[in-house]
Amino acid sequence: MQTVELNEEILKSKGWAYQFDLSVLTDLNEDTINEHIRNVYLSALQALSKQKSKKILKGPFYIWICQKKLLGDQNQFVDGFALIVTPFYKEVAGRDVDPIVETMWQHKGYIRMESAFPILEGAVPLCVFEDCQAMPIELDAALLSRLNEIFEEHQYMLSLVNPGMTLRSNPYE
Repeated sequence: MQTVELNEEILKSKGWAYQFDLSVLTDLNEDTINEHIRNVYLSALQALSKQKSKKILKGPFYIWICQKKLLGDQNQFVDGFALIVTPFYKEVAGRDVDPIVETMWQHKGYIRMESAFPILEGAVPLCVFEDCQAMPIELDAALLSRLNEIFEEHQYMLSLVNPGMTLRSNPYE
């Protein structure tokens, strides 16, 4: 199996977060939630692989995932998850195009899409989509340690330019 190297630029990248409300699932057990997340993830990969743009097919795009409280449709916090794709499509394809948003709309519980730094959301990278292939990213102790360090550094740097910013607890600890 090919290993994927995640440099600091990749770990600090910004992209699109597709947010989902998990409370819409009829059975909220761990297996049902994991199956729903897996279906969303696989449909995102399938949508990327069916693109006509050679630049999008070439990539690379990194797919991240995190479960967290999200602001739902009724302006109430709900148990949710976000699938995040980095970097922005424009950085790879050179134009504003979202190859997966229509696929995301079709999934139960879709709330919205917004820009996000996966590292600040507590997301973990699942795979890289490159040359029309998805290569899994192994989440081991070394990667968790790097995510922990970069989260702390990134949050510290943001707090320097935003003095009133509330510091979050590190989700990677």
